[in-house]
Amino acid sequence: MYKRKIVAFSFLSIVLVVLAVITIVWSSFVTAKQIQQINMANSLLSEHLKLSSTSYRLFKQLTDEILFGDQANQAKVRNKRALVSESLGKIKVLERQQRETAGEEYTQGTIEDTDDLEKIIDSIIYSLEGISKLPLSEIENEMKFILEEKIDVEFRDSINSAVVRQTNVVKAFNARIDAMNVTIFWVSIGLGFLAVVLMGVGVWVLVNSVTRPLSAISDAADAIGKGDFSYRVPRGFDKEFDQIAVLFNVMTEKLQIQHLSEDQARLELEYKVSQRTTELMAVNAELAKSDSVRRSFLADISHELRTPLTIIRGEAQVALRHADRDLRDYQDALTCIHEQAISLSHLVDDLLFVARTDSGTMRIDKRNVDLTALADEVIRDMRSLADKNDVSLEASYPVPVFAVIDPDRIKQLFIILVENALSYSGGGSSVKVSVLKQQGKAVVRVTDDGVGIDPRDIPFVFERFYRGGRSSSRSKGVGLGLAVAKSIIDAHEGKINLESDLGKGTFIEIELPCEENV
Repeated sequence: MYKRKIVAFSFLSIVLVVLAVITIVWSSFVTAKQIQQINMANSLLSEHLKLSSTSYRLFKQLTDEILFGDQANQAKVRNKRALVSESLGKIKVLERQQRETAGEEYTQGTIEDTDDLEKIIDSIIYSLEGISKLPLSEIENEMKFILEEKIDVEFRDSINSAVVRQTNVVKAFNARIDAMNVTIFWVSIGLGFLAVVLMGVGVWVLVNSVTRPLSAISDAADAIGKGDFSYRVPRGFDKEFDQIAVLFNVMTEKLQIQHLSEDQARLELEYKVSQRTTELMAVNAELAKSDSVRRSFLADISHELRTPLTIIRGEAQVALRHADRDLRDYQDALTCIHEQAISLSHLVDDLLFVARTDSGTMRIDKRNVDLTALADEVIRDMRSLADKNDVSLEASYPVPVFAVIDPDRIKQLFIILVENALSYSGGGSSVKVSVLKQQGKAVVRVTDDGVGIDPRDIPFVFERFYRGGRSSSRSKGVGLGLAVAKSIIDAHEGKINLESDLGKGTFIEIELPCEENV
């Protein structure tokens, strides 16, 4: 409803503006036309006066010629005749134009009278030129007749009649333009008054339509602010504001219900919080104790195993250099010892890495490294394992990607992820590794279509020593691989995301800080 009022007010404003523009254009056009007609009428009146003056002078010169003969100035006579002809020509042209623009009502008889006036002038000139051929006894009488009858009566009456008639035309045009100006003035006054009245009424209606509902909503908000939730906004406004009032009242009802149940809910919440706090404190104490024990175990086992394993690996390497026994036997035995020592050393390294992560003493040597080259190195090392498991190992590096990382740790991370993917993929399946730059980050993705992970196990796969259903069926590891991977990612302030469907495969995505190679 209020929208319709605004549209109606806008339409009314446009109509008033259009009317004002039309009035201005129309008045300008009419005024210009009237001014043109007045200028034409004044020009025509001036030509009549000029014709009268020139004609009298011509008649005088012709009379002098009769009286003084050859002593009269014939050049002046010829000049005055040319001026009379020129004035008559201009008068005829202007009278035709005036009749075309003003109409026959204002110019009735003007063209016809001009023709008669021209004949009278020609007749007077012809008569004055013919006197010289008459006998002397008749010249005086003929001259008197021409002067008194034709010039003083006929010509004067005719020219005066033309001047008076044209003067009346000028007055009529002036009266018309005065009347037009008065009409334009009062039309402008009327339009202005109408515009003021209509605009005032429209503004009053619009303002009143807004202030009333706003005032009612303001009063309701004030009442609610003071705690009176029973107050309701009245109805009866425009449709838009009635909808707001309905929503406001619904909100007030909800607030009232919420306010009534607030005390009870607060008491229940306090009881539950107190109960949960007690439970959480107990759980936290257990977790702290368990975590302390686990950390101690990891630190101790790492320290105790590292020294003998180092000795075993060193002795094996020494034994492999002696040839006291059969070389083949030494090599087989010592190679096996060496491989086991390396495996145990890796385990110790993982345990030590986890312990240092927990204690905050892990050292990360970051530098700008070509991540694609590092990944490619790991892929080459894993080819033999992929061929052994009959798994297709594919790599994708669209462009070189540089990242600020510890290359040894990230290589360890790659090995963990690719080795896991190959271990849990069956024969004929594939593992895909890709490295790319995305939104200012270095992104590493490892995808396999192996056995996948049970959805129930996914939240726990990054915990230490956790072995889900997938691991228990196919691996002999201790459950440290993904935990170490997560620690490496955290140390680099990166992110790791794992998605998997049981029987469909696993997708792992890693984000690392990226830096352009310079």
